[in-house]
Amino acid sequence: MADIKTLTQKDYDFLIELETLLYERKEEMPKGSYTTSMYKKGLDKIAQKVGEEAVETVIASKNEKNKETINEAADLIFHLMLLLAEKEIPLHKVIKKLRKRHNKGNHKHIGE
Repeated sequence: MADIKTLTQKDYDFLIELETLLYERKEEMPKGSYTTSMYKKGLDKIAQKVGEEAVETVIASKNEKNKETINEAADLIFHLMLLLAEKEIPLHKVIKKLRKRHNKGNHKHIGE
């Protein structure tokens, strides 16, 4: 098994900060912000970007070095969080669904 470092409170706090920032950007729409430009393009473009990043993550995972996979996975998570914010689906609802599946012994989230 890989040497897995457990997520820290600082990691969780960052996800909360990022989600908060995404909602703030959606409301304020500051000029020059990448997030603003994506919101202006709309849901279809945001969803397309999530798909692109997912494919890039899969392709990167086929390489021996993990650096590219980590970079693409970060892009994927960011754009997925952007998509959720666009649809006003809080990340905690997704996490709650994962926990509910896990607690029931229904591990659909694993290998689905």
